[in-house]
Amino acid sequence: MIIVAADGSGDYVRIQEAIDSIADERKEETVIFVRSGVYEEKLHITKRRLSLIGESAETTIVTYGDYAKKLFPSGEPYHTFHSYTAFIGADDVTIEHLTFENTAGKGEDVGQALAAYVDGDKVIFRDCRFLGHQDTLFTGPLPPKPRDRSSFGGPRDGMPPRAVRQYYERCYIRGDVDFIFGSATAVFLDCEIVSSGKGWVTAASTPEDAMYGYVFIGCKLTGEAPVESVGLGRPWRNYAKVAFVHCWLGQHVKKAGWDRWNERESVEALAFAEYGNHGPGADTGMRVDWSKQLTEQEAEAYDVDRILAGRDGWSPRAALAEPRIAIYLAGDSTMSDYTASFYPRMGWGQVLTRWFGSGATVCNAASSGRSSKSFIAEGRLAAIWSRIRPGDYLFIQFGHNDQKPDEARHTDPHTTYLDHLRQYVDGARARGALPILITSVQRRSFDVQGNFTDTHGEYPASVKRLAEELEAPLIDLAEKSRNLLLSLGTERAKALFLWLRPGEQANYPDGVTDDTHFSEAGAIEIARLIVEGIKELGLPLAGLIKE
Repeated sequence: MIIVAADGSGDYVRIQEAIDSIADERKEETVIFVRSGVYEEKLHITKRRLSLIGESAETTIVTYGDYAKKLFPSGEPYHTFHSYTAFIGADDVTIEHLTFENTAGKGEDVGQALAAYVDGDKVIFRDCRFLGHQDTLFTGPLPPKPRDRSSFGGPRDGMPPRAVRQYYERCYIRGDVDFIFGSATAVFLDCEIVSSGKGWVTAASTPEDAMYGYVFIGCKLTGEAPVESVGLGRPWRNYAKVAFVHCWLGQHVKKAGWDRWNERESVEALAFAEYGNHGPGADTGMRVDWSKQLTEQEAEAYDVDRILAGRDGWSPRAALAEPRIAIYLAGDSTMSDYTASFYPRMGWGQVLTRWFGSGATVCNAASSGRSSKSFIAEGRLAAIWSRIRPGDYLFIQFGHNDQKPDEARHTDPHTTYLDHLRQYVDGARARGALPILITSVQRRSFDVQGNFTDTHGEYPASVKRLAEELEAPLIDLAEKSRNLLLSLGTERAKALFLWLRPGEQANYPDGVTDDTHFSEAGAIEIARLIVEGIKELGLPLAGLIKE
């Protein structure tokens, strides 16, 4: 989990920097949590298996102001597809609680101005806002060719089109002219679609072989546009498909409902349909005669899972409510993940996933240098609270940096340390999750006679007392790791830590002597102790451990 915070309290201050930091070769999902703030940046997302989670759509805003009539230094205009605030061109992306805004202004002044250009397959938006005027939201891919010039321009110009599926749940989308347009098969469930002026809600360019284009289910069409000044849609290409099912349509919707875009398209190839709508704009008595009112049986086919399943059976609602148990890790550098440039340095949380199959997933939010206090102050615990669900686990291990004297991290083992840990335990329980307290893993510390020396002072004992007070499960990793180090002795224990000779490893050409952080072998051994503790506690999680 990566934290972005505009005030500098996270891992990055810009969202794009966080995205760029993600390794292309990773196999697991990466979560970027964005704290409240206004982020003036032009995002370009091409990393798969990414979740981008804002603190709140109302307070976490990505904004930019490019537009179609803007000129490049060469004098060439941006046209529509360079004007985006955010380009999402990767598959398997989930975005929640964010606003994407284009501030360029109205189309008559600046031309098209995209808030988002979405050209990925299996992309999910939930509780997001898209704010603009003309062409607010483009759902790729591009049609085969433009009508009025040789190329579209933009990040996907010239690429062969492919079928993509997108899902928008409880989103707020505002614009005026053709402000939801493109070729994707997309479902909008329980969204608010807001017309800020005269125009058309949709301009679909559905491919001929696609069974569905845009399907709006349970949405509410509102806005400040004049009465009967907004069309439900017009076709951007010949085989456009749009359906409104069980939606509320405001009085701004035209009685005719649909338009033909200056009669350029053949109405026989269009599939503009409605069923079960209500509200002042839902009267179908004066709809254009080439639109369709679905029968009850036909409307049954407009089911989210059926529309978006494709050949791989994708179900975004199932993905959002995936029943897998999540194991969240809150801690410091001894627990955290490291990129390949740090190898063989690894945290024990980085390898814990090796003991769990498809029934559980490890979500490692641990971060180097954090104490129980600074982890909260930087919004890292809030990021976990935004994701954790009933039945999940929160593993809590701090102490190494609580000992540090600086004000941002220091806690007293008898008072403030316990006060902060209570927030983890109480917060997890309030959300139906199970907190597991863990005492600090030991450093490799031996005196000149080879006797082990403890470096954590009163912190482990305080965690034990707190676990007893709160009746919280405890893994005494301090004791377990102490016994492990004693069994190995001062020399053999070096293999568990980051001890490297000069030239031994390319990432550390000058060598390194580190008695706190683990090698890969050490991370595995410490994770093994955690697994042992899970079994000893008799947690339900133990049933998911792979032997």
